[in-house]
Amino acid sequence: MFLLLLAGFFFWLIFRDFRAEHPISEDAISFNRAYRMTLVVLGLVCLWFPFDQWRFNQFLTEKATILAGGKTVNIHCDSAIDAIFEAGVGRAGTAYIEDRQIIFHYSWCGKLKDYLDQPTGGLTRHEKFSLHLFTHEVMHIRGERDEQKTDCQAIQRDYQAARLLGVPKGPAKDIALHYYRREYPEHPYFSSHFHPGGSLDGPSPIRPGSFSEFDEQRRGAGSASWLELTLASSLLKDVVFKFVDGHRLFLDHILE
Repeated sequence: MFLLLLAGFFFWLIFRDFRAEHPISEDAISFNRAYRMTLVVLGLVCLWFPFDQWRFNQFLTEKATILAGGKTVNIHCDSAIDAIFEAGVGRAGTAYIEDRQIIFHYSWCGKLKDYLDQPTGGLTRHEKFSLHLFTHEVMHIRGERDEQKTDCQAIQRDYQAARLLGVPKGPAKDIALHYYRREYPEHPYFSSHFHPGGSLDGPSPIRPGSFSEFDEQRRGAGSASWLELTLASSLLKDVVFKFVDGHRLFLDHILE
């Protein structure tokens, strides 16, 4: 809002200058042209940033609506001015389920934009987390209030969310696995019930993997981890579940 007001001020100065009487001299005309062009540039710069943010908000709104099941979700990215008056200071995002609105607090939309611009490397921890934050808040909008359940649902849909936001398949798979393996075990929303067949393993596009030693042994033997297999299966049409041993709950077999 501040930048819009500032842009309005610059354009008002241009309007005022056109209406004012100026001495007719070559030097005065040259100065007026430079002055007006400077004001035009400053006004356009001030308009660009709100427009760019609005466009990103609309992009996130469109993708969040798809991820939430089709009912419209409104997303707002707080500006630096908004941050002064925002509720929930210290939070990265807030979901208002009844209003179907998600607010990403100041700087988090920027982190998500940075991730989407360069999803393949050189990312900070917060930039990587911003994708999961997006998915987590959308899961709240679907009606889930419990934080642990919401985070489990988000983990199962991080890959889908990344693909919706335009991330290529490889990096989308990597970011989904990164949060599940590296961040989730230390997160306050962690639940030991989130595993294949666990009470939080609900139906979803992506089923959770396992942090067990057996998961690592399978990978060492040439098999993918649980989440890697299910990420692959989400790209195909059919999945056949087969029980194997007392240690394995089931394994995805991909049918093309």
